[in-house]
Amino acid sequence: MDLTVSRPVKILALILVIAGVGGIASMSLLGKSSSTSGAPLSVAQIRARAHSSAKSTTPTVRTHAVKTPAKAKVVAPTTVHAAPKPKAKPKPKPVAAANGLPIVLNDALRAHRIVVVSVFDPQSQTDAISYAEARAGAGDISLAGFLGVSVLDDSVAGPLTAALPGGGLLAVPGLLIYRRPGTLVERVDGFADRQAVAQLALAALTAPAVTAPVTTTPVAPPAPVVTPPAPVDTTTTP
Repeated sequence: MDLTVSRPVKILALILVIAGVGGIASMSLLGKSSSTSGAPLSVAQIRARAHSSAKSTTPTVRTHAVKTPAKAKVVAPTTVHAAPKPKAKPKPKPVAAANGLPIVLNDALRAHRIVVVSVFDPQSQTDAISYAEARAGAGDISLAGFLGVSVLDDSVAGPLTAALPGGGLLAVPGLLIYRRPGTLVERVDGFADRQAVAQLALAALTAPAVTAPVTTTPVAPPAPVVTPPAPVDTTTTP
């Protein structure tokens, strides 16, 4: 009897041996795994597994730094103060009208047909009497008005002098009589009493205009009447 084993049989036997060894090894590993998995877990192992599980399940959140816009600088409004305008100098009031006469005389002529103008020096006692007589004489004529002009008041005396026909200066005391609208019809260089002024003012309604200086002999103001004392009878009866 031939006991020689052929080569194919040897190979098959070797494969079966290797397979059996692998099966035994896997069975032992399964037994260890089952025994290990069946053992109770400690508290620390449970926390570690929970921590690792949370790490694996928590999605990674990428954070992007958000730039906060810089606050705009608040600029306080600048108050602009306008430069003060220079005050305009008041214009001087005109003292003469278009016809050259003082404005006060034109105003008087608008109210009266005839205006008696008495020129005087306020520092003279004689001129004070002339002023009073002229005012009283003008008051005797219903159509006449009165205007007193001081030679010290240049705002009135100046234009009045410039408007005199033929030039010249105002006489002090003096008398000028004007008829509306502004015609000089009488001029007296000197004193005139109340009665003379009234007559001149009445005649001025139809008198011609004065075109040249008029020279009038000054009339002295009436002297105060002084009553002499009564004589004393010195006769004695025997």
